[in-house]
Amino acid sequence: MDNNSSRAQEIIERPNESLSVELKRWIDPDTQEGIAKIVKTTLALRNHGGGYLVIGINNKTLAPDIENIPENLKEKFHIDKIQGLISKFASDPFEVLLEFPEKAGQEYPVIIVPSGVRTPVATKSELDFKGRKLIKTDMIYVRSLRANNTPSTTQASWKDWPKIVEVCFDNREADIGRFLRRHLGAIKPEIIGEFAAAVIKKNKPEPTNEDLLRRFLQESEKRFASIILERKLQLPDHGVWEVALIFVGTVPPHAANREFLNLLDSNNPDYTGWPVWLDSRAFKDQDSRPFVIDGVWEAMILSLETGWNDYDFLRFDPKGRFYIRRALQDDISKSQRAPEPLKALDFGLPIIRCAEAIAVGISFAKAMGCDAESTQLSYAFKWSRLRGRKLVSWANPERYISAWRSAYQDEVLSFINVPLETPLSALGDYVNKVVQPLFEIFDGFILSTDVIEDLTQRLIQRKLF
Repeated sequence: MDNNSSRAQEIIERPNESLSVELKRWIDPDTQEGIAKIVKTTLALRNHGGGYLVIGINNKTLAPDIENIPENLKEKFHIDKIQGLISKFASDPFEVLLEFPEKAGQEYPVIIVPSGVRTPVATKSELDFKGRKLIKTDMIYVRSLRANNTPSTTQASWKDWPKIVEVCFDNREADIGRFLRRHLGAIKPEIIGEFAAAVIKKNKPEPTNEDLLRRFLQESEKRFASIILERKLQLPDHGVWEVALIFVGTVPPHAANREFLNLLDSNNPDYTGWPVWLDSRAFKDQDSRPFVIDGVWEAMILSLETGWNDYDFLRFDPKGRFYIRRALQDDISKSQRAPEPLKALDFGLPIIRCAEAIAVGISFAKAMGCDAESTQLSYAFKWSRLRGRKLVSWANPERYISAWRSAYQDEVLSFINVPLETPLSALGDYVNKVVQPLFEIFDGFILSTDVIEDLTQRLIQRKLF
């Protein structure tokens, strides 16, 4: 199965409308209205830089549309028919692909629009229906966000032109590389590579802190998956909390030796009984002890004695990068008050854990000799397996919250930058910025900043327990 096919199947299995994915209920490509929808959407996706038009999925509920399923589906949505519509209406015709991924025995057409647009694609023909112009000539369609931040296909406005130009320019940069390979074949490959790299480097913007954090998250998630496979581990079903931390600034040289771990261990404030980025060298279970790979300390900590009651996957990079992956306490706690796994999220636990991660990161950076005035701590916080949970207060029953709010979104990714000179007394504002996007997926809930500040300070002052 190629990448397009696997992506189409993934969208059907877990539909999520975005600027690169358009979900449509069943439409008839033999009607004027159906033609207009297909043409406008595919042209908009092309101008966006490529994407997927999925037919047969309700864009509001993300559930399969069980009404008006056409017969002879592959004949109704034949590639020659769809390609013909695009060639008829697109000012710069482009080739599309068509896949029919299956879910619960039903196939769904997915029109795959490739990237590569170098000039905006406009409409070159009109389509009339009962006195209405469903498609006008010289129209440029784009993917954009409505006022409520949901994606849609619209006519391009002045606000859309910077993005359109950026997409076209990026594709023209790629053409430079193809030109060099095609016409300068007689020149040594290393010279061509150096020249192309210089051109791309000159025009390519420097990665942002968020770009670096996303890459570090992906790298760390791959390392976790590799260890799970290597050790043939079977973890219980659970949600996940992840933290990626990068020191932005000059990091004094350190090596992945025992002195480095000694430095971190002696400067971990240990605000809780199971602190973030703990040193597991003294654990009886040898598999839970840290090891070095590619200049980075890693550890997969499993509490076998308590029946998987705890697990952490940790990374300590002497270059100033730290990662932790932990099962949500709501799913693995042995407390009698604990909810059924995957059903709830205690609102206080994310606040405490995030506050601890920020405070420990500050302590690590200072211990490693980073300059307080010129160093920033860039954080990414990620929660997974949230969909269907209720927001509750089981771990801290003295703090009441009505348990009717539920999450529809499955993942939340939050970023913050914290100056190293930030005093611990000011961490509440940063914790608030981190956790509010998490709480918002629970029916738009907004937690009082006073509560966040109180829990943060209780952690710092070790008054939680």
